Amino acid sequence: MFRGSIGIWAILFWFFFLPPFLFAGEIYRWTDEKGTVHFSEDESSVPEKYREQLEKKSVPEEAKPPEEKVKVRKQDGKGAKNQPAVKEKERININKIEGDVIESVKTILSLWKDGKYVALYDCGDQKSRMAVNKEEFEHRMTKKGIGLASSWETLRDIKVDVKSATLAYATVKIGYKPTKGGETKFRTETYRMSFEKGMWKISLTKILSAKL
Repeated sequence: MFRGSIGIWAILFWFFFLPPFLFAGEIYRWTDEKGTVHFSEDESSVPEKYREQLEKKSVPEEAKPPEEKVKVRKQDGKGAKNQPAVKEKERININKIEGDVIESVKTILSLWKDGKYVALYDCGDQKSRMAVNKEEFEHRMTKKGIGLASSWETLRDIKVDVKSATLAYATVKIGYKPTKGGETKFRTETYRMSFEKGMWKISLTKILSAKL
């Protein structure tokens, strides 16, 4: 009866009182001259005089702490094979896009200044051309009563913020001038530029909303 109790307490001690680091691989057990039971996972740490009585025990995989299992899986490379690779960010030539957008803006503003509204309409992005047809755009631009000032006044500053290979924002200092004569007024405008069919297009809605 007493021996049975000792066996039960030994099992409980094994599972509940051993340090976490022991639950991995193999564990060595020995008893010193005072009757104290010792455990170690490193055989070399056991005093030589006790090595003959060593009892080697293998600990089941399930007894290992969760973090240990994770480390083993990482070292073995298991579970990583089916993970999707990180997609690299799209590489774009910022300087080229900035230059192309600036040239497109200059062309668009030149057409606007010269009153070539039909050609200006063709520089509009698809979204704004779906919102207004060419005849309506030309009519509304003609009736606006304002135009752009001379080129040196219109193109003082152009800054481009590239968002992607197909989207950029051009900030321009615009010189507006009444078509019937009057003082030029300056305003900084930001235009959404979209790369469509090999060209940088502008929002016609933004142009139509221009006012002194």
